[in-house]
Amino acid sequence: MTAPQTSFTDRVEALAPAGPRHGRLRDIAIWLSLLVATLTMASVAVSTSEVVGPATLPWWPAQNLSLHVTVGMVVAPLTAAAVLVAASRPAAARMSWTTLLVASYLASITWSAALHTNVDPTTTSTATDGAHRAIAFLVSYSGSEAGLAITVIALSCLTVPLTLIAAKSVCGPVAARALAPLLILGPWAAWTTLGMDGVAAAACAAVLACGAVVSERRVRGADAFWGAAAAGGLLGIAALLSYGAAWFAVSLLCLYFARRRPAQILVSAGAALAVLALAAALGTSWPYGLIDTYNAAVGEIAAHPGQLWWLALMPALVCVACGPAIVESLRRFGTGPAWPLMIGPLLALMIAPLSGSNPEHPEYGWIALCPWLIVASTTPVQRLAAQSAPKPGRRRRRSVQVPLVTAAAGACAAVVLMYSG
Repeated sequence: MTAPQTSFTDRVEALAPAGPRHGRLRDIAIWLSLLVATLTMASVAVSTSEVVGPATLPWWPAQNLSLHVTVGMVVAPLTAAAVLVAASRPAAARMSWTTLLVASYLASITWSAALHTNVDPTTTSTATDGAHRAIAFLVSYSGSEAGLAITVIALSCLTVPLTLIAAKSVCGPVAARALAPLLILGPWAAWTTLGMDGVAAAACAAVLACGAVVSERRVRGADAFWGAAAAGGLLGIAALLSYGAAWFAVSLLCLYFARRRPAQILVSAGAALAVLALAAALGTSWPYGLIDTYNAAVGEIAAHPGQLWWLALMPALVCVACGPAIVESLRRFGTGPAWPLMIGPLLALMIAPLSGSNPEHPEYGWIALCPWLIVASTTPVQRLAAQSAPKPGRRRRRSVQVPLVTAAAGACAAVVLMYSG
């Protein structure tokens, strides 16, 4: 099973029908059931544990079911409607790739800003030293709360175009175009702009985007070497911002392995270690920080057994934040070309509850996982490739199947949740 090297010369000619509607509705029903189960689990945890409660669940938007009318309540639905309408038009399939990236980035900024702009200028005790220094730099650079919010949103929303670049390289331009509305209107956008975790998510996306592009067949020689070094350097920087970013090294390794680029594995690993070594020389030891965080997490669980609720709450929260698209994405994992991009985030999700969160300020490191957990939702299934092959003598037409119903359901849920409390 390999990650294909798709050709980007084929033209996308039109938008195809959205596919079997009952399949989309089934995925939405499964996701809504998960949402109800997560709400129920959170309610039970709050009533039976002193550790889990309203003060320790700032990520859960519905607190008092009161309605607060804000500008975002108007901007968010209008943004979602504009994205869905634009994605449904035939012109969207003929849009140039650069235009699509820019439009996706701008739409993501509008969507994220409408959902939440309350950036926390503090970091948790379990955050990396690099995250502490980065947020301090952004606070001093921006000069005001509004400036900090704008800077964090602008950096965090780079995750969308960078994820699209990686998806295009691994899954092809058709799947990447269809994925754009799901990424733009992802429910996790409500949490990406709360602090440094959104910036760390963008750094993780830059790692996989760079690694995917430089490992293509057409990239050889010095370009492949320095590109792999850049990917490794970005991985080191991302790890300095978030301990969870280290799991993206697994995706990068699998991507190189699937494309048979062993030399790039060594180059990227060397560059990442060089960045961490340089940080250690400057007084920031990443391994010691990771050990301290792990010991703090174990001690926290020993002192507060109620923390074990996070074993179920955190994975459920991630799946809810991904939206209905995660159902189709997980179903296609292993049968499509996107598996190298998903394997690292999936492994990180398994240990997310033990990432070192404390009772007062839970971590948001799982935000970086969400875009990659849905990346397979629009990819073709490999076992159906023979059935979809064009007849001899007939030119193959390429079309985009955009899951608009799925994107709309996730966007509606995000608006309802974020403005219900």
